[in-house]
Amino acid sequence: LLVGAPREKAFPAQQANRTGGLYSCDIASPNTNCMRVKFDEETDPKMESKEDQWMGVTVQSQGPGGNVVTCAHRYEKRQYVNTVQETRDIIGRCYVLSQDLTIKDDMDNGVWSFCDGRLRGHEKFGSCQQGVAATFTRDYHYIVFGAPGTYNWKGVVRAEQKNQTFYDLGIFDDGPYEVGDESRQDKNLVPVPANSYLGFSLDSGKGIVSQDEMTFVSGAPRANHSGAVVLLKKEKNQRALSLEHMFEGEGLASSFGYDVAVVDLNSDGWQDIVVGAPQYFDRSGDIGGAVYVYMNRQGQWAGVKPLRLNGTADSMFGLAVENVGDINQDGYPGKWKTMAIKMYIAVGAPYDGFGKVYIYHGSENGINTKPAQVMK
Repeated sequence: LLVGAPREKAFPAQQANRTGGLYSCDIASPNTNCMRVKFDEETDPKMESKEDQWMGVTVQSQGPGGNVVTCAHRYEKRQYVNTVQETRDIIGRCYVLSQDLTIKDDMDNGVWSFCDGRLRGHEKFGSCQQGVAATFTRDYHYIVFGAPGTYNWKGVVRAEQKNQTFYDLGIFDDGPYEVGDESRQDKNLVPVPANSYLGFSLDSGKGIVSQDEMTFVSGAPRANHSGAVVLLKKEKNQRALSLEHMFEGEGLASSFGYDVAVVDLNSDGWQDIVVGAPQYFDRSGDIGGAVYVYMNRQGQWAGVKPLRLNGTADSMFGLAVENVGDINQDGYPGKWKTMAIKMYIAVGAPYDGFGKVYIYHGSENGINTKPAQVMK
């Protein structure tokens, strides 16, 4: 079990008080203390600051035998330190670790920081905050980063393929791909307005718009004052991710898109989309947070009306949503007398009492609105 600790104390050579970190816990030995993973242990104060960088704010794994990505979205790049010209840019950055939680250069491990060296200032990449979200595609082909502070907090999503294994197999890609175009870096190509926070949450998959093409899903929880979720596709012969479809939040300041999950709830071969809106509010209904479930109509999203799951008042229901798979492997009777996989989602509600996690399962008709389990 890997656990991010973004407020952890610094290593001695980091020249800071708190930097955050990553812990590894052996769940087979519950009486054994978690161990801090050693990486990112030093600092060059003439070029950077790791004070309050929040390492561990994001932790994602490719699964058994795969790599791990963890990020510090508040990592600060500095120039001209201790002069009147001193500059500080909160660009953020991520580390990719191998399966044994060490850095192996031949496995594309180490620092990933695409905003470093680009044009500075909040109108460009000086506050890009890479790593608020990061993930791997399920086919291991891409690593995807969100940088919601880019372009005056419009935000961008970036997908890269840097995996030597694919090159050895003769699989090549002309990426990286980026909202705004990696080559042109044009903020006018970003499909949301300023202060939208695109890249705040991420997921991806095939079977969202097309069975053969990868679609990247990202939340922009402050878009148009209510939030949005965008579906992005790779542009052929370009280095751009462009808009395929957009879902918009219904509640003012609801943070629609704070988290997203891709999951095939009805086992029809098409991926459905689950969206968290933890600050959705309805005084008359005593609602505090919501989760929206969009059922896929064979890649056609226009006109799809979501089903809304509501949380209790002030619960922040929907702060986290996750595809947790077929966790009890029971399935359900599907078409042609076969057993379909029953997929589950988990929904976090950190202020529901002392905090709860709701587990919902899919069915042939979509999601079952009654939770299968509530963890307290």
